[in-house]
Amino acid sequence: MCSPNSCLLWSSLLYFQARDDFQMTLLRVLEAAMEEFSVILTEHKIFTSRFLPTLFILYKGNKDCHARFLCLNILSDVMIVIFSDSSLTANEQTLADLITISDKYFLPLYPSFAEDEDPIPMYAQKLLVMLMEHDCVKVSDILNEATVSQCFELLLGDLSNANVSNLKLCFALASAPDMDSNVLSQLQVVRRIGNLVEFVTAKDMDDFLEPTLDLCRSFIIRGIGSNRSTALTKEPALLVDSAFSMSIAVDQQSCIMDICDLGGSMGIFLEVFRNSDPQISDLASDCVVLLLKAAPREATMGLLANLPKLSALLDSLKHGVSLQLTLLLYCLAFSCRQYLAQGMILSMSVPALMQVEALVSGFQGLT
Repeated sequence: MCSPNSCLLWSSLLYFQARDDFQMTLLRVLEAAMEEFSVILTEHKIFTSRFLPTLFILYKGNKDCHARFLCLNILSDVMIVIFSDSSLTANEQTLADLITISDKYFLPLYPSFAEDEDPIPMYAQKLLVMLMEHDCVKVSDILNEATVSQCFELLLGDLSNANVSNLKLCFALASAPDMDSNVLSQLQVVRRIGNLVEFVTAKDMDDFLEPTLDLCRSFIIRGIGSNRSTALTKEPALLVDSAFSMSIAVDQQSCIMDICDLGGSMGIFLEVFRNSDPQISDLASDCVVLLLKAAPREATMGLLANLPKLSALLDSLKHGVSLQLTLLLYCLAFSCRQYLAQGMILSMSVPALMQVEALVSGFQGLT
């Protein structure tokens, strides 16, 4: 026969076990119920005012990883349904409730989400991107060094673990005016971003290509400025004008210190240049021209080291006059000027060099 203290202990343990079991059962029932979208849409006021806050509180006080995941998963499911209804997202009160939820519950808990067991961090990032896309969370809300470092951490590991939400989040941070370039420089991720472009291209991961190129472009632009970047991509003649002279001035305070590492990715940018999707192709061409501005020596070496790819690209564009063709010719002219002025020593393919020369000669009557 057990002592009173032992009985009390066992009763407490059974109580907590029963409570946890009931909680898990309830969460599974709720997860199944959330598949009925009409319930969420019809009772959205209850969901935003009481249901969602309760799930955040339940997550915070729960020691069971699976229960915490179910809380976050249900939160995501509900918000996806709400955000998918344009009448709700246009409703000022609904949006105000979601902003309050973000400020009061989501943002304070985000560091815990990020450090929790898999797959909770990934789901939290998806939810964060969703809230940012609907203006419930501002980039400035997450501009602390720990969160920024955690967001870019995925790029330093196995690239096959990258996800679109993570890339969108990194892009939002890298393109934010308030983002400190020194923090981005300390991450030392530029080379890995270039590696990611190669990886997603080789694996035909089309959904990843645009956000990855967006991220590349945002890193390059930081030392140039958005206005000058737009001018350079729309007016490629600036490559050889005084605004793009040999005394190239880049804002060293805003420039990413390891941006020159992207020079080794010039070949993959030229490959993606030929993508059938105009938006993808434009992003790749932007990366080529802007990198010549941000890291002229390394970008020049990268361009001239890939003359066979450049030759094939010029050949594919020879039947028409386009901004892309004009841009490539100015990039080539600038690179040749850099090559001669800097006394660079490069190993170049003579046949490719002769083919480029022949193509350029043929363009003289077109440009």
